[in-house]
Amino acid sequence: MALAVAAIVGVVIAMSGGDGESAAEGKQSGAPGGAAEPQVPTAAAGKSFTKVPEGCRLIKASTIARIAPGTECKPSQFDNATMAAMITRMPSWDMPFGSGGGSLSLDVNLTVSPSASGMFDVHKKSALEALKKVRTITDSRSLGGLGEDAYVVHGVDKDPFDLAEAQVIVREGNAEFTVSLTYDTKDSGRNQQQAEDAVVAAARDVLGSLS
Repeated sequence: MALAVAAIVGVVIAMSGGDGESAAEGKQSGAPGGAAEPQVPTAAAGKSFTKVPEGCRLIKASTIARIAPGTECKPSQFDNATMAAMITRMPSWDMPFGSGGGSLSLDVNLTVSPSASGMFDVHKKSALEALKKVRTITDSRSLGGLGEDAYVVHGVDKDPFDLAEAQVIVREGNAEFTVSLTYDTKDSGRNQQQAEDAVVAAARDVLGSLS
């Protein structure tokens, strides 16, 4: 009888704890029930920016002259908002009133904060869904070679409107931003590819301006 009990105990130990050391190597201590804790990505894993130029200096003048000629930059009231854990810049480049150049607007919405990853997801979803009742999405895809995460969306307003928008959402470390170009499909002389190339070029300038 004692031999049988010993044999049963040996089986139990072999199944549940005989190689406990090797099993523990694949688990993180402190997790409930020994389960591995989920790995949550943080901004610390990438670049950590602490300096941001004034809003109107995020994009080079030469780039503006090429992708949005004739526009003038207007800083946002939030451009100088610098808090302990967040820096924001929201400048816009627009055609002067009465210029007759058609509707054209370039906007940047930049935030440097620990919540950059979550904001990327929010802005991506907004670009795809916020105006779906009045706008047709004609392109949406991930981009490589631009920050850690980048996604471009292009949409065209439904009749009777004539506006279209190209937007790129970018995250790099603790920085997240969008660059949007809104243009008139009839008067601007632009097409979808040109608009997407424009916001990507502007986004590269924004990334290059951070330190």
